Amino acid sequence: MSTLKGKPISSTYQKLLQTASEIKDSNLKSVETGSGNATAMKLSTDKAEFTKVGIGTAGNTPDGLLHVVGVSSGSVSASSSANQLTLENSSDAGLTILSGEKASGNIFFGDSSDNDAGQIYYDHSQDYLGFATGGSEKMRIDKNGNLNVSGIISQSEDRYQLSEYFHNLPYRDIQDTEVSQGSTSTPNATTPVTSHTKLTRITTQAHDLAATDTVEFVFNNNMIHVNSHVLAYIINSSGTVADNAMVNVMVTDVANASCKIRLGTNSTDIASQTFEVQIMVDPHINSNDHWALDGTNINESYVRYAGTQPGFSSHTEGGDNDQIILHPKISNQGTDTDLNNVSPWRNVNFTSQYQPELNVAISTYSNITNTSIWAGMKATDVGAYATDANQAYFLYATDDDMGALTTNGNWHFVYSIAGVDYITDLGVTVLASTVYRLRLAFDENRQISVYINSVKYGLTTTPTTTTAGGVRQSVVTAKSLAMTSGSEIIPVVGMQALAAEVKYIYCHFIKASRTLS
Repeated sequence: MSTLKGKPISSTYQKLLQTASEIKDSNLKSVETGSGNATAMKLSTDKAEFTKVGIGTAGNTPDGLLHVVGVSSGSVSASSSANQLTLENSSDAGLTILSGEKASGNIFFGDSSDNDAGQIYYDHSQDYLGFATGGSEKMRIDKNGNLNVSGIISQSEDRYQLSEYFHNLPYRDIQDTEVSQGSTSTPNATTPVTSHTKLTRITTQAHDLAATDTVEFVFNNNMIHVNSHVLAYIINSSGTVADNAMVNVMVTDVANASCKIRLGTNSTDIASQTFEVQIMVDPHINSNDHWALDGTNINESYVRYAGTQPGFSSHTEGGDNDQIILHPKISNQGTDTDLNNVSPWRNVNFTSQYQPELNVAISTYSNITNTSIWAGMKATDVGAYATDANQAYFLYATDDDMGALTTNGNWHFVYSIAGVDYITDLGVTVLASTVYRLRLAFDENRQISVYINSVKYGLTTTPTTTTAGGVRQSVVTAKSLAMTSGSEIIPVVGMQALAAEVKYIYCHFIKASRTLS
């Protein structure tokens, strides 16, 4: 503080602040220096006015009227369209509105004719966030995450979108259900056939069907129940059937987990040959048009609607390395078919240059020991990361059967570029009986961002050749390196038992999108 002691009054007075006349009412008076120079402040008995105010701005000119700085965020300035209040920090920055327990916190947008045309408010009495336009509420999000919109919801017209909620259960691709009647050392046309699939194509052993002859074999299938409708018909044979001859096929003795398939003729001798018999269990129950199951010892009879869990559930057979793998269908017509028109999930390219996004929702079972789970976009459906040269997927494994991982109890994210693997330990412990929404998104530079349950996690750019098993990335905004353009990758979800135990998984939905060009 300046003092008059030992100094001329005139020189000291220049260092003080003054107003032109006494402040004695509500009229603002300009505050001046002792030399009469104007400052950025005005005062009255009931208010103060400043041209600009900086708090923590370290002597720098504030960005706008009020600029509050914790730590500078860098060489960036507030937009001139939104700088009346600027809150700045080098890490998280924010604004808190504290309201009464039964009141609301509000942000209003107005103009010269309407002071609350637009509104954002949180109602603490009912715990919902509301949005208003034109002075009235148009959208509300309640505490359970339910969204209520009074208008029409329109999807983006800039992206191509697919979604699968498994209203129809997935089963094996038809070319994966082709079996031969030869399970014994001396098979014949009566040898039983076992295939636990909704669709089965059986190539029988050669048999000479005489004019009055029939041949019958047991078909074991856990998909069959005592009241099932089992359809069977012949689609091909290895020999010639005369124009006036006919081979008939009949289903009989339908029981739980089995039936009998009988072949006969129309009183015409049929030379010895094999027959291809197509069998469909309960054809009135549609299978999924786009997704198929695969994996070691996969059993379709374990696939079912999950009851308390939306989507479907399945479990492994019980052996070590048994699998459940879900991938887009490869074929609808058997081994020799055109693969170009099977499903958009497989035949529409989701390569990195189209900025694809994939969202997968799964739930873990109550026991997740000795288990591996993977979900993402891969060239194959194999869980081990050494298999594919280009891939981007989430991976959990309780041991290193899928490849070395930093912390086996955590979610990791693996991406590979031309055979070089990059693995990030996401630091998220995988818990039993928990929903996980796994999302990956490619940007216009073919770089990936990842999210678990809507929380973003950063990705490493250090290859496993430098740090085996992967590393943690503390910067949550860090993206992957640019992925290979044009590499064919498809969505896939898989689970593998890492010991001789039965392992379960629930799959709720899969969504994907990409740019139009």
